Amino acid sequence: MSQPNPTKKRPKWLYWIGAIAALGLIFIIAWMTVETGIEVTSRADFCGVCHVMEPMVDSYKAAMHGGNNPRGIMTACTDCHVSHENVFAHFVGKARSGTHDIVVTAFTDERNNDWQALREERESYVYDSGCLTCHRNLANVEGVNKEHNNYFAGLIEAQCVTCHEEVGHNNLNKYLLSNKYESEN
Repeated sequence: MSQPNPTKKRPKWLYWIGAIAALGLIFIIAWMTVETGIEVTSRADFCGVCHVMEPMVDSYKAAMHGGNNPRGIMTACTDCHVSHENVFAHFVGKARSGTHDIVVTAFTDERNNDWQALREERESYVYDSGCLTCHRNLANVEGVNKEHNNYFAGLIEAQCVTCHEEVGHNNLNKYLLSNKYESEN
């Protein structure tokens, strides 16, 4: 009976299959890690980690878009506050916004922010592309009001949040004032 030869080489194709399988596994794990990170950092629970964001998170939770609706459906913060024009714009916007928030939180005293004045600039940090991702059929709805018809026809310069000031944050002013007086005491 002959014994197997320990010096006999395996076929090269086995190494190639092993290498491809290893690369595929690494790709899948990396993809899952990035996808999970993006999902977790898009939620109000993550955004509300900073004390200064508590009024925004509280008003969001009280709003229809924050789950206060018959079905409990919630949008993520990034659904409104990051562009949805394309995947690249979304990821770049998310990275830019996250980096900005970290820097501001780490190096400034956000209690001095004039949140009411910042609310007046809402068109610069709430994106219509996010609204239209969910409300994509709004342009086709029969009997839509005149303002919506003018918006979709491109006859007005307004954005969704120009008219829908409280969308996403029910009674935000109340929560901002409550937090302001709470932190002063």
